[in-house]
Amino acid sequence: MGHPVDVERATQMHIEWCVDLARRAGLATTHQAGPQMRAVMLELRDSLEPNAVLAIANVLPALERGIFLEGWSLDYTPRQVLDVPSFFARVYGRVRDHHAPPPTIICDVFSLWRSKLGSAKAQVIRDHLPAALAPCWPD
Repeated sequence: MGHPVDVERATQMHIEWCVDLARRAGLATTHQAGPQMRAVMLELRDSLEPNAVLAIANVLPALERGIFLEGWSLDYTPRQVLDVPSFFARVYGRVRDHHAPPPTIICDVFSLWRSKLGSAKAQVIRDHLPAALAPCWPD
């Protein structure tokens, strides 16, 4: 039995996003791009209040939404984002055992989202970013 069309499309879209992120970030493979995008997503999620997490989750495609919400629960204290370098250090901490993200990875992921989601959905993400990450959002 084959996969439902929506599952196949979600998987293909995720692969396309990883290929595009690898190109944008100068990564060698999608095996680097996927975990690095995931690290940015999870650190962003862990930095937001629940209403912002849900607003962003609702504009992401199905597979990315699942990654973004993986292991999330309402009973947590969001981690403050002081600045881009400290946020990058947190992202790096998630992948350091296997990958070395480029210093631009946060901006690269945000650029990918802006280009792939369309202006209305991208604006939802932009509106919910911690202020310290605003310089990473492409204008």
